[in-house]
Amino acid sequence: MRIRTTIAVTIAALALVGCSSSAASDKPADPKKLDDAASFACDDFAKDYKAADTRQERLDLAHKVNKWAPSSKTNRIADSGKVLANGAAGSANAWQIAADTFAQACLDAGWKA
Repeated sequence: MRIRTTIAVTIAALALVGCSSSAASDKPADPKKLDDAASFACDDFAKDYKAADTRQERLDLAHKVNKWAPSSKTNRIADSGKVLANGAAGSANAWQIAADTFAQACLDAGWKA
């Protein structure tokens, strides 16, 4: 009887340890708040946006932003990163719309300059 109790307690303890350690790392991000990936993407965008005058500079900036944006769980950051990449390859007007869209997604998520 004592061995069964010991085994049951050990199994219960292991189950609790297993649940508690995975629960913290698997906790989903709040999509309304700026996660790390979104913060890095927004920071990179803000840092280099004004200098992105040529098509190649816009493409380089979009590539830099999209190192982070696709892995973000923050609302609209990943999608806006795709829009930014598409706009970078287009006309100056397409770039401006894409850049405004990405900047607004950052601001809406609480990003501060």
